[in-house]
Amino acid sequence: MTFSLRLTADLVLALTARMGSQRAAPILVLSPDTDFQTVAGSSSVANRQQRIESPNSESLVSRNRSPILWISGPEPLDYPEVARFTNALAASGLSVFLETSGAAWNRRIHEFKPSPRFHLTVRFDAFDPALQPGDACASPFRTGIEALRVARLAGFFTCAHLVVRPGAAAHPLEDLHAELTKLDVDGFLITRSADSPELAQTVSQLRRRLLGWRWSVLSRLVESVTLPAGARDSRRLDRQPVAESQQESFEEGAEAG
Repeated sequence: MTFSLRLTADLVLALTARMGSQRAAPILVLSPDTDFQTVAGSSSVANRQQRIESPNSESLVSRNRSPILWISGPEPLDYPEVARFTNALAASGLSVFLETSGAAWNRRIHEFKPSPRFHLTVRFDAFDPALQPGDACASPFRTGIEALRVARLAGFFTCAHLVVRPGAAAHPLEDLHAELTKLDVDGFLITRSADSPELAQTVSQLRRRLLGWRWSVLSRLVESVTLPAGARDSRRLDRQPVAESQQESFEEGAEAG
């Protein structure tokens, strides 16, 4: 897996924002249905569609010091102008992760521009505890896998987001990770969907086994802003220093997991 020098620098800045005196959010989360200014159209068919234009989030982006943006919420690819917005953010020098199920990616891929600042991020979170290890890559996961394959072939940076739910078995997750690794995706994020000691332990073990330290730290940052508000503990990330960074340089290039 790869973690570019640019993204490494952004990760350091995000950690600094997290631990600073103002305790700013390490990652700015944007959702098309709440943070994008939508305007109702007029008479034409095209204008009757909901559009994302001059987003309300523009001021949020300018005020927020985090260089990493996470676009999620309701399926972002359902919004006609999300590509224009995403391309502009990436071109401005921000690291943008667009989280999607991947279902509409093949239809909209031509609207996006490959950029080292843009990671197409496919979410996998429908894990059934009853799944056998060999079933982890069956439908509906194939939709996301195909989206990552197509994006990678087209020159996009790709990321797989594995969301661990209570009761999920580790083996299917490990099998899915192995399947996605064959696609040469650029990185993995592993987060939990709820706050519980058992789930936290499972996720921590998976990160240690499957992720390099940069993707592990980024996973914790994403989790800190995507967990339901009542489940977040702002102290946890601060109690986990990036000790592994002392063992590795900040060189650009490949990194396991």
